[in-house]
Amino acid sequence: MTGRPAPGVPTAVKGLSLVSLFNDMASEMVYPLLPAFITGVLGGSAVLVGALDGAADLTSALLKWVSGRLADRPGWRRPLILGGYASAVAIRPVIAVASAAWQVVGFRVVDRVGKGLRTPPRDAMIADITPAPLRGRAFGFHRAADHAGAVLGSLAAWWFLRRGVDVRSVIGWSIVPGIVAFLALVVVLRRYAPQARPPA
Repeated sequence: MTGRPAPGVPTAVKGLSLVSLFNDMASEMVYPLLPAFITGVLGGSAVLVGALDGAADLTSALLKWVSGRLADRPGWRRPLILGGYASAVAIRPVIAVASAAWQVVGFRVVDRVGKGLRTPPRDAMIADITPAPLRGRAFGFHRAADHAGAVLGSLAAWWFLRRGVDVRSVIGWSIVPGIVAFLALVVVLRRYAPQARPPA
């Protein structure tokens, strides 16, 4: 035994994990409320709620395929990650001012565009930043932070609703953790995260 402490998760991965925590917190302040918002507040149908999920998931899946190809090109990762998070942070609070159910579907699709753009380059960046023996630990840490944010977001939405805050206002408040996530992302990308390396 050398007596050296075991290497930990890289600082940049911790930063990206913090970004995911706050971003997922913002997302989960909105997403669980959408079925009630569509059918109750806006008078939409259950069919439209199903269309919401289908269109959002399809959009995210298609964009991940495109974004994954672009993420392997030098210089593309940071713009894709920044654009993906920025679009989600900007569009989620706008759902609060929707006046028709179909608008919510459109806003949700734009939100998933952001997810499709950012996920492959972010995961590729985590793999680049992390030494091979620690990649499982790094991705596990990141996913744990992501899910912790989802729990916090659901709890925050519940807390607001229990105190009589209307659904539109709760959705609007999601901008706060969203902005925190984006500012943290800017710091992480500027200080720690490398650009994609050109292939050898």
